[in-house]
Amino acid sequence: MQKTLLYLHGFRSVGLCHKGQQIVSFAPSSLTPNLSYVPCLAIAYAESLIQKHGVQNLCLVGSSLGGYYATYLAHKYGIKAVLVNPVVDAYATLLPAIGRVLVSYTGESFFWDLSLVESLKRYYVECIRSELYCVLLQKGDKVLDYRIAKGRFRDCKCIVEEGGSHHFENFLNQKETILMWAN
Repeated sequence: MQKTLLYLHGFRSVGLCHKGQQIVSFAPSSLTPNLSYVPCLAIAYAESLIQKHGVQNLCLVGSSLGGYYATYLAHKYGIKAVLVNPVVDAYATLLPAIGRVLVSYTGESFFWDLSLVESLKRYYVECIRSELYCVLLQKGDKVLDYRIAKGRFRDCKCIVEEGGSHHFENFLNQKETILMWAN
């Protein structure tokens, strides 16, 4: 039985962003929720989906900040996860984003403040369990330095591609890797 993919999107994104749509195209039963910009609400909603669908039936796919959340949730629940250009230190990465933030897919905005940035610290995972994570990185990511994630997940399955971007160019080329990791 194929596992259901639970896609966790990035900071200024939505569930059915380009990557979310691509995941649904090759795994139609995937879950692609819109996560709250409030970290504790995003995690709580993802946890409710994990409880509803069952740990044994899911594989997480997290992109950027969603990769940070997926790292936490995979560790907490023992679920396998595919991390796509993941944020490693969400506090340091998102501290400079304080202020009004535009969600490019919807045109909506929200106010990102210091208390929200501080709350990200509680989801940092100290010890990485290498058997849980498959990490997809592109060297051309101008938002996050791929070497930081490569170092953090050094003992995990890592695929590092030349070029690309933070959006992960040619994401569909990783379809088989994702599906094999999930099962």
